[in-house]
Amino acid sequence: MKHFILIISIIFSTNINSQINNIAERLGYDKDAKLLIIHGDDIGVSHSVNIASFEGFKNNAINSGSIMVPSPWVKEVVQFHKNYPNYDLGLHLTLTAEWKNYKWNGVMSSNEISSLLNEENEFYDNTNEVNINADPEEVRKEIQAQIDYSKLIGLNPTHIDTHMGSLAVNKKLWKVYIEVGHKNKLVSMVTKSRSLNLFDEDFPMPDYIVPVNDIFMLYPGADRAFIESAVGENIANTLLVNDIYKYDDWYKLYSEKIKSLNAGLNVFLLHLGYDNEELKGVTIDHPEYGARWRQLDFEVFNSDEIKELLIEEGIKLVNWGEIRDIIYKN
Repeated sequence: MKHFILIISIIFSTNINSQINNIAERLGYDKDAKLLIIHGDDIGVSHSVNIASFEGFKNNAINSGSIMVPSPWVKEVVQFHKNYPNYDLGLHLTLTAEWKNYKWNGVMSSNEISSLLNEENEFYDNTNEVNINADPEEVRKEIQAQIDYSKLIGLNPTHIDTHMGSLAVNKKLWKVYIEVGHKNKLVSMVTKSRSLNLFDEDFPMPDYIVPVNDIFMLYPGADRAFIESAVGENIANTLLVNDIYKYDDWYKLYSEKIKSLNAGLNVFLLHLGYDNEELKGVTIDHPEYGARWRQLDFEVFNSDEIKELLIEEGIKLVNWGEIRDIIYKN
């Protein structure tokens, strides 16, 4: 689901020295500092994901996260934000509803975003349909509506990113994503690969963009053939987990990545949740990024071992709010 867009980041995860070093120094670190955002995805999608993410914030397992505004449990996130306003929360701009029996549509009226909806008046369950059908101006309306609604209900987002990479499927939607973020003074998460592939002479990368040098997440063993064809066996082995999900496998891959982080801005994309009946129901027939998957992300980054390793390796934890305050000074 997510690997098609994100795997390209691995291929091009080379240093962007001038911009990355500049942001490190402006954040108060040495120019060669290893900066890391530990980012929780999909907040708002379910109660299980929410409470695991809230605990992740409180336990310093994550230091940033993004919210799916159209999804059913967003109001619970609003209450958390009211109680804990200092945690860094952004918007996981959403144009897809990928789960089998658990669906949603847009914030805008359906008749104004018809190109984004299937015959059942729901978001498509895959990004290919978005690429084929989405009208860029309807996308602009919908993601602006998601931002506006988030503020209306009491959220104060610091940044935006794109659920399942749906806003990175073509250059027209990418341009909308970047423009809407800037209009609202929100940092748009941009990876090195996307800066290479989606900006061009007609729409060059603006100077307010701070690209992520290296974005990292785990992938299921079922995707081995695809990932090996993209990055080769050696790199694939640093990303893939076995089909029988085990804590030791998760810990090994994450800890090895922490030890090998390069200087610059890095992001770990985590998917936190509890392996309970609710989340099993939401993710039925989809073990990749399902209940067990999210439970293991939660357990590894709540562990003392990972937290100690981050300190030992000299990793500097930063968040999108700090970067926003540099880019968009009041």
